[in-house]
Amino acid sequence: MNIIKRSLFVCLFLIFFVLYPFFSMGKQTEVHFNNEFSYTYNDVSGPAGDDSSSLTRGMRYLNIFGLNILGKDKELEYNFNFGFKATDDRRNDIKTISPTTIYGRMTNKIHTITAGDTFESFSQYSLSTAVKGVSYKYFNEQKRLPEFTFVYGYVLPRWDTIWGGVETKAIERNAIGARIKHNITSDLSAGISFTQAKDRPGTRITDTDPIYTSNNYTIDAEYRPIPGLTIKGEMSKSRSSVSPSSTAGINEDRKHGTATKIEAVGDGGPSRVSIEYEKVSTEFDALLGSATPDREKIKGKWRYNMTKRLILNLGFLWFRDNLDGQKAYRTDSYTPELGITIKNFLSRSTATADITYKFNRKYGSGSGSSTSTADHILALNYKDSFGPVDSDANFGYTIYSTEHNQRSSKEYTYNLLLNSRHNIGDYVLKPLVYLGGMTIRDDLILETDKTYEYSFGMGLEVPKLKLTSDVKIGQNRLEKTQPGTDNTERAFANLNIYYKPSLFNKLKLQDGMLFLRAFVNNYRFSTQSRNFRENSITLGCNIQY
Repeated sequence: MNIIKRSLFVCLFLIFFVLYPFFSMGKQTEVHFNNEFSYTYNDVSGPAGDDSSSLTRGMRYLNIFGLNILGKDKELEYNFNFGFKATDDRRNDIKTISPTTIYGRMTNKIHTITAGDTFESFSQYSLSTAVKGVSYKYFNEQKRLPEFTFVYGYVLPRWDTIWGGVETKAIERNAIGARIKHNITSDLSAGISFTQAKDRPGTRITDTDPIYTSNNYTIDAEYRPIPGLTIKGEMSKSRSSVSPSSTAGINEDRKHGTATKIEAVGDGGPSRVSIEYEKVSTEFDALLGSATPDREKIKGKWRYNMTKRLILNLGFLWFRDNLDGQKAYRTDSYTPELGITIKNFLSRSTATADITYKFNRKYGSGSGSSTSTADHILALNYKDSFGPVDSDANFGYTIYSTEHNQRSSKEYTYNLLLNSRHNIGDYVLKPLVYLGGMTIRDDLILETDKTYEYSFGMGLEVPKLKLTSDVKIGQNRLEKTQPGTDNTERAFANLNIYYKPSLFNKLKLQDGMLFLRAFVNNYRFSTQSRNFRENSITLGCNIQY
């Protein structure tokens, strides 16, 4: 970003975030801050520790700070947030100090200005992306005038990308957008918007990074003709140019695309129905919104309360590609779904059973080669309480089938969670037990993979001392029958303790907390040279004012 733009951002945020809130502080201004500081010690051992572990060895610190200023000055309401993170652990962040939040908002209920981390949602295709910049909104409900919104900024992953640095470098994408929305009647509203996304060529990370320039023109509307029925629609047209790489010369690709979506939702009585149709052309771009190019889709859902105890859920999804015939073959995908929820199952007031079946069917047609699949997915869930013990049991069965002997397998999943809560004097005990596993059978190579996991946990609360803690130990195993593959075993233990000393309240540090977190992971493989062990302990303090 050039020096002019940098200076603009610095001046804007200096005035908006520093000078105004402090000069306007009065009786109606509140200042809050939150700071969490922790030290972590990690130890990694074993032959494969350095290559396999995600932990950084040794002592590391992490500090997360947040400041919030909010208040009112006559008719003007304001809210400012600032946060940063500091760490010497490159697994936490690639920078030692980095801002995480810069946000400010001022409004008099008619004019609203936002700067910093700005999110203005126009519609799905036009703008649904956060930008680092500014926005202005005008809305006067009493005069029934149209609502106007303007957005300008940059689509960047981090704030420190603005002032440079190799570690945080990213393609600089400038975003600009404007929208006018009008409530024509109490039941009908419509909006029109324009957005532009433009990448700066000089910010490529590599020579092959594509550079985009895209304009989107969008119309959207919402209509409620009768109580319980809502109809929404959106149409968008994009005009884009793409420079594939810095070495491509004048070979710039220009595209023109359209996208259309209409959705109807009916909610009344025992039913809720939704139907959606969408068609997105092959060359449509939504750089600031979201869309899947080359896609035509129909989606429907129906939830029907047959009785107080029985709920029926039906769903259907169809989509296809190759809208312009640019591919050798077209792929269609069908996914019907059936689900039943039974309350008071087996005449038990605490029991609920869910049964869901889904069929994924995909096939191709045309002159080129294509692959067809037919997958059956069955899921069962049963929740119940037996005295003080709550239970949650799941079972799943899936058949995967792809033609030309590409895939033919069966998958079984099963797990059971038991937990309870016991008040014993000044203490609260919360034990839990988890048992689960998965079996995958490959019918083509006649091999089976099995995964097992069990764990035991105990939670302890002491309300008078404002102390909460939990411990969990367990093991999971992966067993493979295919020659040349490793069996895996992981034993683990986790401990968490949170304590809120009364001293923090005396110092007006509401919800101040001390905490300890620790875990151990011990990995073992059939190939012993891959074994390693992780030990980690974190001590920290969180204070709020």
